[in-house]
Amino acid sequence: MRKTAWFVVLGLIAFLYAVSSIPGLRVLPVLRQLFYVGAGFDAFYAWLAQWIATKIPLNFSELAYMDQVMQDFLAYVRENPVVIEFFLRKLAHVFVFFIITLALFFLLYQYIHNAALALIFSFIGGFVLAALDEFRQSFVPDRVASTVDVFVDMIGVSLAVILIIFSLIITSSGRQRYFQKQSAKKD
Repeated sequence: MRKTAWFVVLGLIAFLYAVSSIPGLRVLPVLRQLFYVGAGFDAFYAWLAQWIATKIPLNFSELAYMDQVMQDFLAYVRENPVVIEFFLRKLAHVFVFFIITLALFFLLYQYIHNAALALIFSFIGGFVLAALDEFRQSFVPDRVASTVDVFVDMIGVSLAVILIIFSLIITSSGRQRYFQKQSAKKD
């Protein structure tokens, strides 16, 4: 189990290093390629949407204003694709550091059997990786180091910590209730 945890953490750090090393990385060209791949699934998606719509007995006419809002948003985005690029980049920061923090916690918990301590070290590790990654990007052509990106990365780290705390609370209380029921059955 420890080898797997090490493999996952090191693999994620290698992925982060590789993506951060791409000079002038842009998200939209990658998304265009994915769009062309996904376009082949359009017929299936259309059929699935129609099938789901027949199974849901709702009146969607009351949501017509949402269609207008979406059309306005899409028109704005077509004129300003930089907006989508910005949001997708920041979302990627949050997602990657969320996953890295989860992996760090599982790795550290293999060695530190105190969940709170492993959680603190995971948080610190996420921050250190975010700061080092941004510093390293200052040496990559067409990339800049940004303290804003470190804060965005910390959103992902913080969300992972919240999820872990929530999971620990749920599983520990569930375990306590289970063992209380088992001991009550024995009496």
